[in-house]
Parts: sequence; structure tokens; C-alpha cells
Amino acid sequence: MQLTKIRNSLFICIFIPFFSSCSYLFDDRINDYLKEKEAKPIVMPENISSLPVVDFYPLPENAPQGINDDYEVPLPQQVFSSGTTNEVRLHKLGEVRWIYVETLPSSTWPLMKDYWSLSEFGLNTENPTTGIIESNSLLIDGKETKFIMKIEHGIRQASSEIFISHLLKSETGSWVRVEGEENLEEKLFLSTLDFLSNSTSSGGTSLVALNLNIGQKAILKQNEDLSNYIELNLEFPRAWAAVDRALKEALIKVNDLDRDEGVFYVSFTQEDEKGFVRSLFSGDSPSKGNFKIIITEDGKNRCIVTVGGETEDSKIFERDLLSEINQSLS
Repeated sequence: MQLTKIRNSLFICIFIPFFSSCSYLFDDRINDYLKEKEAKPIVMPENISSLPVVDFYPLPENAPQGINDDYEVPLPQQVFSSGTTNEVRLHKLGEVRWIYVETLPSSTWPLMKDYWSLSEFGLNTENPTTGIIESNSLLIDGKETKFIMKIEHGIRQASSEIFISHLLKSETGSWVRVEGEENLEEKLFLSTLDFLSNSTSSGGTSLVALNLNIGQKAILKQNEDLSNYIELNLEFPRAWAAVDRALKEALIKVNDLDRDEGVFYVSFTQEDEKGFVRSLFSGDSPSKGNFKIIITEDGKNRCIVTVGGETEDSKIFERDLLSEINQSLS
């Protein structure tokens, strides 16, 4: 009898808490995160500095307060253009040249330090905060010259851009770019390109150069009216060339263009997303439309890329076209 009472007591202690928690376990709590409130930003003390923090998932100011049962989670916003290969190539736009490397600046930095240390020009100073490396001085026709390399974040995610300048010390003591045949920038670009091509892709990451990974040059953003655009931190000539190259890489047909107005006229085909079974029995053709891609200058080193559909049916694919361009930027 005493054993039975103990057994019943154990049964009550074990199963009553379990059944009382069933209401929590089986309730639909899928949208509970939408009830969370945005906290105030952390304020750092004046004597402590921190790297800038970019909010890639901002809450819209006009977000709806009530959530019904039919709420649909929107597609995630593509923040960066993406790269999928370990490319190293030389770009040229007018007189401006740069090397594109598909790796983060913090990984490119130690490689370039090794390059200058092993080169005939040597390494004089390096600053991982600004991404600048300076060579030792060298004399050309009795004049003091030097090379300056600058490493920046590229347009694509996890990419770098390398710029090289050959400078001459003038009579006033200021440094100016070497002109004519005496300029050795092309020689340095080819030498750097060859060095990177022969280097291993897993050369490590410099912790002191991590801040160079922040300055992305292309970000897909959204206005308060939910319209999308690409922010390019580039001057107009390069922004135009980057979009033109992206359209060719994405195989998007360009019907016409007007560089003075900053407009591409394109045709874009996008298949609707369907289930496997539905796609087998559906005879619908892919959706197609004509669009205007507009590049607008917004300051000296900033351009905005927007897309506009010519018809109401094509407007629903504006974001898809913009995302396609963003993925192909380089």
C-alpha cells in the first residue's frame, strides 16, 4: 500500500508539469518575433572607439502593427553583389586602372605586403587603416619617385580592388603623378597581377586590416515606399561601365542606351516561381517585359541605380531585374 502511494506521487510529479506545458509546446508561436521592439542603439563612451556598424536588416518606420494569419514573410533583401569564382584580372577605364581580386581586402593586404617586401622597390611604409602601402624612393633621371598602392573593397562581396600610382617629387616638395614613358604603373600592374595569379588563395587574413572589409561599393537598398535601388559608391563613368558590364554578364538584352541621360533600355525575361508538379502541367510562358535602367548621380562619388517597368505587368519583376544586375556587378 505504501509502495502504491509513492508510485502515484511520482506519477503526479512527473506528468503534471509535462501536461501543463503542452499549451506552450503546441501553440502557434511562429510570428512571436514580430512583436519584438527595437531597442535603443548602444552608446559608446567618448574615450572608446569602435568600427562603424552597418544595419543590413533595418526595420521600416511604417511597418504594420497587426499581423494576421495570412502574413507572408518577404524574400530576404540581397545586400551585396555576389562573386562565385577566385578571379584576378586587370581593369581599365580611360586612364584609370585597377586590379580586381575576388577575396576580401583583409586577405589581399598580407599578400601585397609580401609582394612589396620581395620586389626590387621594397616596402617603406604601410597603413592597414587606410589600405595604403608605399615603396622605397627611387631615382629616375636624378628625380625622386615612389609607388603608392591603395587596397579597397570591391563592388562584389568578398572582393578587393588594387590601385597603383607612380609619383614624382616636384620642386615644391609635393608629390605629383609621373607622366609619359617614365611612368612605370603598367609594369607594376602586370607584376602584381602575375604575383597574385601565382599566390595561393588561402594566404590568411590580417586582423589589423579587417576595417578594410567595411567599405562596400555596391549595396541593394529599399526606400520607405518599398521601392528598391542599388547604391554605387562610384563616380558616374565607372558606375555606367559597371552596369554595362553586368548586363552583358547576365545576358540581359540591351535594346538601346543613352549615356548622357544615364539610361539603358532592356528586355528582361523572368520565369514565375512554381512548384514542380504545377510546372509540369502549366502551359504558361515566361514573363517578359521592357524596362528602363536609370543611373543617377548623387554627389561626386555616389550613384543610384533604379529600374522602371513600362507596363503594370512588368513592374512586378523590377526587383528581380535589379537583383540580377546586382549579382553581376564587378
